[in-house]
Amino acid sequence: MSTPTTTDRTAALPRTTRGGCWWGAIAFEWTKLSSVRSTWWIIVAAFVAALLGSWLLGASALASGRNGLDSAMPAPAIVVQTMLVVEIVIVLLSTFTITGEYSTGSITTTLQEVPRRKQMLLAKTAVVLVTGVVLGAALIVVGTPVASASASQFGAFDAVDLVRAIVGTGLGLGLLGVFVLGLATALRSASLTIITVLGLLHLVPNLLPLFGVDAISDLVQYLPNQAMAVLAVDTAGPYGWPTAVLILLGWAMAGLLTGYLVLRSRDV
Repeated sequence: MSTPTTTDRTAALPRTTRGGCWWGAIAFEWTKLSSVRSTWWIIVAAFVAALLGSWLLGASALASGRNGLDSAMPAPAIVVQTMLVVEIVIVLLSTFTITGEYSTGSITTTLQEVPRRKQMLLAKTAVVLVTGVVLGAALIVVGTPVASASASQFGAFDAVDLVRAIVGTGLGLGLLGVFVLGLATALRSASLTIITVLGLLHLVPNLLPLFGVDAISDLVQYLPNQAMAVLAVDTAGPYGWPTAVLILLGWAMAGLLTGYLVLRSRDV
């Protein structure tokens, strides 16, 4: 029996190995993400948290309204509030998409299948972006009826409220995922990435006002969570949804560029 040559083995591999098929690279990344059982458990946890949070916040709005407080809020906006907790799901998925491969050494196999590092990273980006968009939109769609039932008349909403929450939350979580993926690619550590991102999302907004300087306090408006809130909910804010999109795009591109520069300059 003859031994296969290198040429034979290369010819037998899919086109992604020669960087000739973007769709093949994307399918390769999606297969890896979706074949891990923890991915689906994390997503299930997101839906449970969103549904439970929507019910509790809706019930709170109802109780406050019956006590004479101005607590009326569109049901989709109530669900958006739960994203402050649920967004940890996209943080985890985006982080593990790359750091899991570094921790197990399977990044070597990935680069053998998709040797062009830019293509590999962009394929992961596409998967993370679409996952975030679909997940964010689905959470709003599923959570809105729950919030509406819980808040009763204090959760009244129209189609514009629902569409804005769906599009804004989906796009916001998708772009947040891209930022996290880029940062995780640069740091190569799941724990360090998660701590850094959660600090940026939840700690920094509370720390900046403590400086007592208006210019520093105003920076809070340009952090990811604040931009996502403007994008998903029609509220009077410092800027409109187009600016919010640009801010989130800026964070996503900054993270992705940082990750790519580190990926290109380091050996596996």
